[in-house]
Amino acid sequence: MARLHRGDTLIELMLAFAIFSLAAVSCLTILNQGVAMAQRSLEKSLVRQQIDSQAEIIRYIQASGDSAWTTMVGDKSVAGSTGRLVTAAGGPLPLSGPCPSVGQLSSGGANGFFVVPKPSGAGFDIKPADAANYTAASTYAQVTYGAATPKAYGIWVQVVKAENATPNPALRTVLDAYDFYIHGCWDSVGLAVPMTVGTIVRVYDR
Repeated sequence: MARLHRGDTLIELMLAFAIFSLAAVSCLTILNQGVAMAQRSLEKSLVRQQIDSQAEIIRYIQASGDSAWTTMVGDKSVAGSTGRLVTAAGGPLPLSGPCPSVGQLSSGGANGFFVVPKPSGAGFDIKPADAANYTAASTYAQVTYGAATPKAYGIWVQVVKAENATPNPALRTVLDAYDFYIHGCWDSVGLAVPMTVGTIVRVYDR
């Protein structure tokens, strides 16, 4: 009878502990992956809002005739006028490797910049993506609009001439089109490559 009531052997205990440990580690891994996915989704939504904000500011600058527009693309009433920020092509977002450095955005004709309201509230300032105004994102790509010294973290804009002097019979004028490449790039949790969000906004110089 004593043999019928014997306890578990050491091997059985070790096997049960191993199975329990494997299940616990698997659950924690799945939980961590779920949290990381939720965080990346939130970061992407926040960056998309930042990019949309830059796009709306650029559209408003053109529609309102703000002087920042001629800074970006030049004055079409002056023959041969070209804005100091127009570049040959919008730089592609990285598919692998780190986000572009401040040196890559501020040299070699890249002409990276971002747009913020002036402290007075009247008009807008064009900030170059240089060492004084731009740095890599520490959490997610964003622009600090309300700060005393606005700064971009992983967000930059590039403008490219898309269409040149296209006649529009309905308006009886000449339209130039510009493509604004708005990029966001930042390092997120659980990824070996940066997260990227980008859009292209075409604006006609009416």
